[in-house]
Amino acid sequence: MVASTIGTVMEWYDFNLYGLASALIFGPLIFGTSSVGGTLASFATYAVGFAARPIGGVILGHLGDRVGRKRVLILTMYGMGISTALLGLLPTHAQVGVLAPILLVVLRIGQGIAVGGEFAGATLLTIENAPPGRRGLFGSIPAMGTGAGFVLASAVFGLVSLLPDDVFLTWGWRIPFFVSIGLVVFGLWLRRGIEETAAFSEVRETDTRERFPLLTIIRTQPSAVLRTMGITVSGFVFGYSVQAFAVNYAVKTVGVSRSLMLWGIALASALEIIAIPFWGWLSDKIGRKVMVSIGLVFTVAYILPFFALLETGKPGLIILALIIALPIAKDMVFGPQAALVAEQFDSQVRFSGVSAGREVGGAIFGGTAPFIATALVAATGSTDSIAFYIMAACVVTLVAVLLGRETSRGSLRGAAREALDTAR
Repeated sequence: MVASTIGTVMEWYDFNLYGLASALIFGPLIFGTSSVGGTLASFATYAVGFAARPIGGVILGHLGDRVGRKRVLILTMYGMGISTALLGLLPTHAQVGVLAPILLVVLRIGQGIAVGGEFAGATLLTIENAPPGRRGLFGSIPAMGTGAGFVLASAVFGLVSLLPDDVFLTWGWRIPFFVSIGLVVFGLWLRRGIEETAAFSEVRETDTRERFPLLTIIRTQPSAVLRTMGITVSGFVFGYSVQAFAVNYAVKTVGVSRSLMLWGIALASALEIIAIPFWGWLSDKIGRKVMVSIGLVFTVAYILPFFALLETGKPGLIILALIIALPIAKDMVFGPQAALVAEQFDSQVRFSGVSAGREVGGAIFGGTAPFIATALVAATGSTDSIAFYIMAACVVTLVAVLLGRETSRGSLRGAAREALDTAR
């Protein structure tokens, strides 16, 4: 559990670091303009990483179901570490012109492919070894690494942002990317010592592995893949609208200081380290459907007040807005998510099913969220349009959750195995 969680922290430190850089510096440095067009171009490359995630999800999901969870998780660490370290060496637009954004896109694709197999692999390591009735808690612990990774990214970026602007824009922004080298080395050392999950070991020992797991799912359980996509929609749209778009909007439109937003999100993300496991644990007690439904209703009710608090420009209210948005609204839905999506699939195809469903949803809804939010504000001049977009995403997730059965009570193999056998 420790190796899985710490590895996830390292992976999401790298991935979220890119989101912060996209919001704050890549427009002028890599695309040569600080206008709305530069921001949109920067967020478009942010979306490229999400577009690459389904590719990583398919490839790494197949390997995870064929050769094991552990090997894939070591591979994802190498991929993310190399891509992020090279971002720290990226030349600027002033140095190499159009080659700068081209190199940025290539490295972003490398990040996306690596992270495409990370969430499924890390959470399956714990879920497949969880005691009965505790999968929500065990699955949420490595998922907690997404919040911890953002804390680390925000804190490191916040520290270097305290440098004078000319120093920060010249070389200071590169420091957080180089820090990731040491973190990845530590994560690799931990992951090499873990054992394979009991569920996959059973599949391997009984020689019941599927030759093409993803094709098996598409043929026998297409509804499970679609439901997994739907379950993730609201978290992707709301989470990345807050973590990427809101930073840019508050700094450039409201006039809030860059360091305030970075530290505010770092504080909210720090609280997620506690909140995510709590909501996962609570879903074991009251059921996944009830827990997620409560979170979605709360998010719909809160989204308009969130932007109202943000637009006050008052530091205390902005920090309050972020604290309610991430560890409460978002995580009531995200905390139970790892167990909920894993419970849709059997062991032979679980890695492929979770990766494909989640990462395709991320590509469509997560990576595009900051871009769409920026475009909506530019077109309407109001954040109300973003609020309604987030509300629509919550409705999609609610439908996906309510259409499925409650899965928290039975065995991990029970319902998924029965569905797979019936489909065959």
